[in-house]
Amino acid sequence: MTRTGLVCALTLLLSAGSGAQAPDLSIRWVSPTADTYLSGPVLLRVIFAGEGGGTRVEDVTFYADGKQVCVAPGAKAECAWDAWSQLTSHALRAVARLKAGGRLVSAIRTKSVEYVESVAVDVILANAVVTDGGRFVKGLTREQFRVLDDARERPITSFQATDAPIELILALDASASMGEAMPDLKAAATVFVQSLRPQDRTTIVAFNDEMFTLARRESSPQVLGAAIARMNAFGATALYDVIARALQLLSREPGKHAIVVFSDGDDRSSQSTFEQVQQLVTDSDAMLFAVGLGRGASIDALKEKLEGLAEVSGGRALFAERTSKLRETFADVVESLTNQYTLGFEPARDGREHRIEIRLAKSGFKVRARQAYTAPK
Repeated sequence: MTRTGLVCALTLLLSAGSGAQAPDLSIRWVSPTADTYLSGPVLLRVIFAGEGGGTRVEDVTFYADGKQVCVAPGAKAECAWDAWSQLTSHALRAVARLKAGGRLVSAIRTKSVEYVESVAVDVILANAVVTDGGRFVKGLTREQFRVLDDARERPITSFQATDAPIELILALDASASMGEAMPDLKAAATVFVQSLRPQDRTTIVAFNDEMFTLARRESSPQVLGAAIARMNAFGATALYDVIARALQLLSREPGKHAIVVFSDGDDRSSQSTFEQVQQLVTDSDAMLFAVGLGRGASIDALKEKLEGLAEVSGGRALFAERTSKLRETFADVVESLTNQYTLGFEPARDGREHRIEIRLAKSGFKVRARQAYTAPK
């Protein structure tokens, strides 16, 4: 294995018993592949090439970092696994047991964040919400917008109106301090997901000092509501880590990206720092909405941090001192989410941080949008 994490695709054909082999059958990883970065829920999947393919395979055992994940039938050689740690290298292995005897083994290793290589960025996306006297403005066209990059206008290369689907992560604080507020949070979050549109896809995660995926890219209010009902309160709070991992999950999905993170307290156990997460938010096209409750609505230092994270993304920080105000707060977030315009433009390529300003040709409207990006080299 080289220092850049390149390696893998070690495919071995082993026989059992009499030494019979299957030289015309091979196994290959298709999800994930070698030299990719993993975080959060992952589909582990291999395919078979050769006469008969997977019909000649009894079952496949998947291993991650030396631990067995699952045993899947050869006809559907896949299983779900949660990588948890953000962008850490993982050793993955699939062992296929052949019906005729013998085994096929394929192993890959994914990359670690410390070996990230520079990549080309073809377009920068910026979400924008336009209001007039507190009311959302709909029906605007590409020609009515201007994008200023460090005060220089850039052509808009792509445009999505407010009716485009949203990829949303709803991150709900499940730390021990949420015990008394948990019933109100569950009720308000259930109303929130019921207010989303059929075309929107929502991933729900609960977090304390770990992150737990409760529902993955769902649009059914019933499924999402059932996921919320399973939450329990325990542990410490890793607020910055959950934002970082949510951004990574969203980066894999097409469409508009948004995060709604709810927390009642300051970060207590994250490995990520505020400055690191702020930079990740700056470089992401996701709009972040931070909802502070209780301590999160009354401690000035925490409020300033939540406001700083949300503002740079074009989102908002909202605060509810009483849990009874949560439904009203979540309703405000839904309105903002479903009234976003997404503009794309070609970035500069100087490796510097650039300030973005989204303007409208017609004056008098208020625009809330992403404020910065880091240019590729």
